[in-house]
Amino acid sequence: MSGVEFLDLTEEAESVVKGGFHTQNSPLLTNFNAGTTQQSELMASELRVLRLTLYAIIFLASVVGNLLVCTVILRRKKMKTVTNYFILNLAIADLALNFIGIPFDIPVQEMNNKWPYGALLCKVLYPLQTLALFASIYTLTAVSLSRYWAINHPLRQQLTIKKAKWIILGIWIASLTSVIPYVSVLKKDSETGKCDEDWPSKSARKTYTASLFVFQYLLPLAVISGAYVSIGLELARRTRNGNGYLQDLQADEEKKVVRMLKVVTLMFAVCVLPTNVMWLWLDFGNAEKQYDKFWDLVAFCNILTFANSAANPICYTILNESYRNAFKDHLSKIFCKISRTSTRAQMELVENARSQKKSRTAKMISTLL
Repeated sequence: MSGVEFLDLTEEAESVVKGGFHTQNSPLLTNFNAGTTQQSELMASELRVLRLTLYAIIFLASVVGNLLVCTVILRRKKMKTVTNYFILNLAIADLALNFIGIPFDIPVQEMNNKWPYGALLCKVLYPLQTLALFASIYTLTAVSLSRYWAINHPLRQQLTIKKAKWIILGIWIASLTSVIPYVSVLKKDSETGKCDEDWPSKSARKTYTASLFVFQYLLPLAVISGAYVSIGLELARRTRNGNGYLQDLQADEEKKVVRMLKVVTLMFAVCVLPTNVMWLWLDFGNAEKQYDKFWDLVAFCNILTFANSAANPICYTILNESYRNAFKDHLSKIFCKISRTSTRAQMELVENARSQKKSRTAKMISTLL
């Protein structure tokens, strides 16, 4: 084969690929493209099913678990402590995040990010999700500082339930203040039909994204870490000193509570970090052009964020005996009521059947007579 003939064949092969001429190789190329398309469509379908399944599981687990937390704290006098009121607020924030997020996010994702809810809800729904996340991390910060004060300074004036309620109110006000800039820039685009941010400049958008990462993630977790490290050192000092049996028992209880709160905080840090990284990558790293599946990745990072709210009640159940016993007692009462109602309904059905049978028998006898 001469060099000229080789060059001609190469050019012909390029024409098959670029020009799409119907040569002997084109059916193979067409079949390859069709197979690739079918594979990508199948993968997209499987990911969609997985995503919707995860959303359903997370939503149900979060609603049931967090409602149970709210119920046992509000109905049981011994559960009404300062720490438990903060946990109650955390459960409310988790419920708000799920109710505002999952039912409204799924239709938007299914419609390729088209916004079906109107211009007003465009300014409301996304900021409310961010507000709930702020409320969660601020609550975790408040409870860590309250435990630090109670354990490291037990002889000083302690936080009361009344003061804790005022702090919780302050948490929601601070969270609302943090999302006001977000509310002001969200608009529904009449051309694309999407709910997008309309910042006056790229630097303003970057500044807000960076400030969210600092005040919603880095700074609170730094405060929480410092509080729990200090608590750990204090409890270790007490263990070494051995200040009596009762104090040892109290120290053990404190350790259990602190361990539970540490795990809850760690889960928040792990679950919320990927979403924060995605937004930083989007605003500072040109993510949409670098990775064509960026928004699919964001969707699964959001699932991880929602999963955190479902995981908290599970954490309370596993790590805290008081919550575990309260949950068991409350659920057993519910099942007993359901069982009694079902038994009563069955007995009524039996009685109705008997009375109908007696009336039919009486009619038959009267007819014969």
